[in-house]
Formats: sequence, structure tokens, C-alpha cells
Amino acid sequence: MKILRVRQLTQQRWLNLFVTDYQHNDHEGHWVFASRHAEPYKSTPEDAVVIVPILRNPGQPPRLVLIKEFRVPIGDYIYGLPAGLIDEGESVESAIHREIKEETGFDVVKIHRVTQPVYSSSGLTDEATVLAFIDVVGDERIANQPEKSEEIEAHLLDYEGICRIVRDRSLRIDAKAWLILHHYELLGKLE
Repeated sequence: MKILRVRQLTQQRWLNLFVTDYQHNDHEGHWVFASRHAEPYKSTPEDAVVIVPILRNPGQPPRLVLIKEFRVPIGDYIYGLPAGLIDEGESVESAIHREIKEETGFDVVKIHRVTQPVYSSSGLTDEATVLAFIDVVGDERIANQPEKSEEIEAHLLDYEGICRIVRDRSLRIDAKAWLILHHYELLGKLE
């Protein structure tokens, strides 16, 4: 496969469409995709972070922090994990702390693992995301007080709550969140 040309089709702030002309086995084709970069194929290794936070307040059972937010492309509310873009010059760890605070009000107490950059929809976008598995603490009463510009509601799920959501076919659930929910369901506990 050989990339011949890349042309930008839109001029938006956060996300743009590009068309790539490519050649493969004496065939030339075109591929339209979305990118957060001014120059696709020359991007930074990670664009965003998706966070798997477990609330571990002393004396209470652990709970997974899931969010429900309105997503314009779907035109509806969707359950997902806290997530956000990594600002230019910002470290992954700083983005994790900032996004958790902004979206849930909780404080990060431990980062267990940050994955290598992964791609959730490589047929549509070049966005590279890292998954961060973390522990958080904080006042549960502030978990549902997002910034005024966001419509986010935090949900604290014990093991039974995880099983209930992952099995409810009427809910709209982000694919990454569903895989995490299913993982805990198969594990048989929230650890």
C-alpha cells in the first residue's frame, strides 16, 4: 500500500475530514477519514485518554465510575467512560488528572496502567487513544456537578450495577465502555 496524496476537505477547530489517494496492487483508490491533526500520518502518538476509574473511598466497596452524556453525532445520551483530548504539550498523566476532575469531581490517587496508543475506529479516524486504569477518591455528592459547558452525569456502579447495564439492550453504550463492563462481568467482581 502506498499513500500518494492527502487533501484536507474541511476547516474545523477540533476535527477535520481528509481524503487520501492510495495505490495498491496496480489499483488506485480514495479514502475519506477524520483526523484531529493538521497533517495526518505525522501525528503525535496519543490524541486522547479514556479513563477506567474505580472509586475507592475508605470503608466503602469499590465502584466503577461511568458517565452518561449527550453526544451530538448520536443525537442522544450514551453511557461511556470519562475521556478527553490531551492538550498540546500536556502529559498523559496530567490529562488523566484534569479530565477526571472536570468530568466527575473526583481526585486521582493511583494510576495503575496506561496502555500504548490504541485505535477504536481505524476505518474512520486516525485518532490514537490511551486507556488509563486508575483509582479515585472523593465526595460522591459532587460527582454529578459537571462544568456548565458539558452535559455529563456520573454513575457509580457496584458489580450488580455493572451487570445490569451491560445486559440492558435498550441502553446506548460506548464500545470501549461496554468491553470494560463485560470484562468486570466475566471477572465476577469489581477489582
